Amino acid sequence: MRKLCLALLTSALFFTACQKVNQQQELTGETIVTVKAIDALCGSVIFEIQEESLKKYGEQNFTYKGKEYDGLFSSQLLCSEYSNTNLYPNNDGSFEPSSFKVLISKNPPTYNCENATCLAILTNMPETFYFIHPIR
Repeated sequence: MRKLCLALLTSALFFTACQKVNQQQELTGETIVTVKAIDALCGSVIFEIQEESLKKYGEQNFTYKGKEYDGLFSSQLLCSEYSNTNLYPNNDGSFEPSSFKVLISKNPPTYNCENATCLAILTNMPETFYFIHPIR
């Protein structure tokens, strides 16, 4: 009986440990990371974390427009935050953003919007969402 209980306990611990390894990790505090925008529409943006050691905080093996990415998350940039990025489109509507640093957080920033704001969103966005502040 003791061996059976020990075997059941060991099995339960093993399966619990396996489930925790497979769960996506989340940032709990504020962190500065380098990101690159994969796509943007109005203030809706899909970012890829550039630091290999921090990619675990985004979604893994996420397919977007036929390409697979690691370390993706979605965010919303409004008003003045958008002007601190390089996400302005080219004349043909495409953009080629370079990497830039952001403060990534679970806490929402304070926005002062004096003008109308476009709230369109991209389709097939990652479920992982972080509020960000671009850093100049």
